[in-house]
Amino acid sequence: MNIKKIATGLLLALVVLCVPAVYAADNGTEFGIEDDLSVFGAQGTALDPDVEIKGFTVFGATQSAYVGAVVGTGSVVINGHLAVSSGAYFVANSTFAAGSYFMGSSTFAATVNLPAPTSLYVSGGSNGQVMTKNTTTGAMQWADVSAMVSGDNLGSHIATTTLQMGNFGIVNVASITANGYITTHSSMTVDGAAGIGGVLNVNGDVDLNAKLNVDGTSTFVSSVTARGNNKFGNATTNLHGMNMDPAAGTALSVAGTTNSGDYVAKFYSGASPVAWMRKK
Repeated sequence: MNIKKIATGLLLALVVLCVPAVYAADNGTEFGIEDDLSVFGAQGTALDPDVEIKGFTVFGATQSAYVGAVVGTGSVVINGHLAVSSGAYFVANSTFAAGSYFMGSSTFAATVNLPAPTSLYVSGGSNGQVMTKNTTTGAMQWADVSAMVSGDNLGSHIATTTLQMGNFGIVNVASITANGYITTHSSMTVDGAAGIGGVLNVNGDVDLNAKLNVDGTSTFVSSVTARGNNKFGNATTNLHGMNMDPAAGTALSVAGTTNSGDYVAKFYSGASPVAWMRKK
């Protein structure tokens, strides 16, 4: 039996028995592992093995040529020692050029002008009261603000200038309907539910201390930092896309550049990269 053919058959047997691998299509994509790669499947069959490597495979250092090897689909080169813990079967002739070892591994009606409010005196009344009209006698009367109205009738008031609150108290209302923009230059707290039927533009940071529920599509133009535990989707039928629209039948679709050396994805353990996918 030819010794060269025996060596080739032996290397193929090693791949089937114990060598972990990664699928790779011929589109210039590289999947890398910084440290160990372990494959724990143990129910492989003849047509669906736990590990499959379709193309030319090299274990150890690569080089421009390999003495005695056929560079092609299914061929394997071992640039190091080969150990097999159990038996090996060689279909064709193999060649041994050196020794080998085997094992597994976010309205006023008129205008009254006074120099000052202190020029006007009206008897009666107490500190803090205001004058109001008695609709029965037609005369003015003193009244407490709190007994007069429970609000300031803003419901029928049309503002013609900006309402300046300065450093005064908070306005408490049951609801606010804005047909135009609302601009706030400081923080705003919404303790209940807020419904926005149009576009919400936020030029600063949005700090959400509870959940953000988006029932339709949502587009984030700038960066988004999600702290704590996060969940994308609530069913296995949900589709997600990064840098692209979700693809049918795919839970997560990720698009990277086509520039050589750019990464599609990188995975870290702490600050250390452990695996990646990039364009070769």
